[in-house]
Amino acid sequence: MKRRVRMGLVTVGIVLAAAGCKSQNTETGAAEAAAEPGIVLTVSMPSSEWSGYVKELSDLYRKEHPEIGGIEWNLVDRSMYSDLLRVSLASQKLPDIICVGFDGSMEEWKDHLLPLEDQNVLQKLPMPYRTMGSLEGTVYSVPLQIQGIGIAYNQRLLRAAGWERFPETKSEFEQLCLDLEEQDIKPMMNHYKETLLTMANNLFMLPAMAEDNPTAYMESLLEEDRQQEYEENWQALADYFDLTLRFGNRDSLTTGAPTARDYFFIEKYAMLNDEGSWLAPVLAKSKPALEREISIGAIPLYEEAERNKLIVEVQALSVVKSSRHPKEAEEFLYWLATSTEASRYLRDTMGCLPVMAMNDESLEGLSPLAAEVKESIKEGRTALDVVNCLPGELKNKSAELWGFYLTGDLSREEVLKDYQSLWKDYMKHN
Repeated sequence: MKRRVRMGLVTVGIVLAAAGCKSQNTETGAAEAAAEPGIVLTVSMPSSEWSGYVKELSDLYRKEHPEIGGIEWNLVDRSMYSDLLRVSLASQKLPDIICVGFDGSMEEWKDHLLPLEDQNVLQKLPMPYRTMGSLEGTVYSVPLQIQGIGIAYNQRLLRAAGWERFPETKSEFEQLCLDLEEQDIKPMMNHYKETLLTMANNLFMLPAMAEDNPTAYMESLLEEDRQQEYEENWQALADYFDLTLRFGNRDSLTTGAPTARDYFFIEKYAMLNDEGSWLAPVLAKSKPALEREISIGAIPLYEEAERNKLIVEVQALSVVKSSRHPKEAEEFLYWLATSTEASRYLRDTMGCLPVMAMNDESLEGLSPLAAEVKESIKEGRTALDVVNCLPGELKNKSAELWGFYLTGDLSREEVLKDYQSLWKDYMKHN
């Protein structure tokens, strides 16, 4: 009997509940903040890479806002963030500020979000990011930073295999892997242990993001005359997964992201699958010598290079309705997303690409990864991450199907059949 168990969700929920909805990266923005007078704000983000920076970032804000006694940050790994929010919601312990997606995801959460009122502050943000946090004319979130998602490459190891650039097509990707093996360099490190994270957050919608209009393409999946195109696109995704398993670490299905990063950072592998420019803060703090050797490139599903686009995720933050300090939380959110001080710290110290940096075309002062992402956006070689626009349940069910393909429990044909049924049911009720 085919397995249809929702992998990881039950376990993660139990663990988070037992831990009181805290992660191991909970930090305060001031020493012994709870012992100080004043307001304490709480922020939760799927950004464990920010660990080690938030105290200094918080202190920048508190210098001008003495009424804030402290800022507590719960920096959670991306693999468990959505489950953390659900556990926090069920226990009525949502932080003041949280991270949600757009469109369908925002629709799912809007009843718990505080409408933001200061439209003048948002004018500082460039278009189209300025309006991304709106739903039916109401602003619920403020875009903070932009992250590129794809394959992380160690350029030094690529050069050792005779490559001066990373591959742009499917056949080039396969050839690079062969050339690396010929030089006794391990090609790719996968971290498929977090199947839900890898599939639901990043990879399963790659064929749609290759289209000029991803939303229209997703709707067209239901049209009978598009079935051949539908199959070709999703077969390309399955081909990529097969290549990653063929050239990847032998324990791909049991390796987690932290372990995968460790091996990549000690240069045991030339590529790190399903990674993003969020590596920049980690490189800046712990691997500065490696920083200029790491690049981020699009996942090459197709032979047509122009169809292989770097995924761009816009991370936005919202204030929850249940916040005990909604006014203060909103003011901090605006400062974090639009102030010169915060943007400079994110850019210069952490190596991030703040949305405010898109107000001009300059690459000056950006980290190598942030500069790559910004340049890719300017040149039209990116696609907005539509996964964050989908409801959580649809993402998780889609991820399960592709996860069963990776483990061999479902064939390609079974995945495609079940996947199309899932989308038909979703479109019928939305």
